[in-house]
Amino acid sequence: MSRGGRIATAVVAAIGLLGAGYGTAQAGMDPSPDKSSTVREAQPPEEPAGDDDDFESTLELTDGRKVHVRLVEGTGVQERHTTGESSKWSRWQTLYKTKTDRCQDVDLREEEGTVSLIADFGTFCYDGEPPTESLAGVGTGDLTDWDIDIQKGFDGWRDTTMGGWGETVVFVAYYDGLYTLRWQKGEGFSEMQKPEK
Repeated sequence: MSRGGRIATAVVAAIGLLGAGYGTAQAGMDPSPDKSSTVREAQPPEEPAGDDDDFESTLELTDGRKVHVRLVEGTGVQERHTTGESSKWSRWQTLYKTKTDRCQDVDLREEEGTVSLIADFGTFCYDGEPPTESLAGVGTGDLTDWDIDIQKGFDGWRDTTMGGWGETVVFVAYYDGLYTLRWQKGEGFSEMQKPEK
């Protein structure tokens, strides 16, 4: 390769490295230690919400708050949330205790500050066996209190519909017919409606 060709290749390589960030990380940095980072490290780090997976879910509400629900093996369903003024998480609270195996999927929905929750448990459920404990939950207000309904021997809720600006939530499933469970603000859950045989 000619000298001119080698120079052109070197220039292209240098531009590529700069574009990738090489050679710029130390530019303008003071080699002395950052005192503010030392102070931050001395405080216990706040546990982040983490990535959603098959056994936990995080939902950001329309008012900016967040709610985080996880299914904990051997414990049950746990919830925490943030307030409107702070991004700090509340302590975990257990909404439902069970030793039964957790199923995959945590469904969270929201309308006007009313949050619906669907979760299931069952022996070997994580391997595809049907659930034996199906949870429907609704949280309102500051999310410290939740209404919880458990249906045993039921294949689980598949969806929710919310209406009246968060005043009502209907949990829905269709198997051999339509199953519904209605929640009303100020009243809680009604009886599950099953298809007529």
